[in-house]
Amino acid sequence: MYRIVAISNNVRAIIAMNEQEMIFKTYQEAEKYLLEAKDVLILPDNYNLKIEKQ
Repeated sequence: MYRIVAISNNVRAIIAMNEQEMIFKTYQEAEKYLLEAKDVLILPDNYNLKIEKQ
């Protein structure tokens, strides 16, 4: 299981939808979502998105 995390200066934010953490079964599913959503997600420029294994 994988999740997408936004990281900046020791602050970690778990990406969620409707207050539910988004969990992906495979790395490829998480990567696909990350690539599609990168332009849509509104995050400060100092945040980096990362895929983490749970």
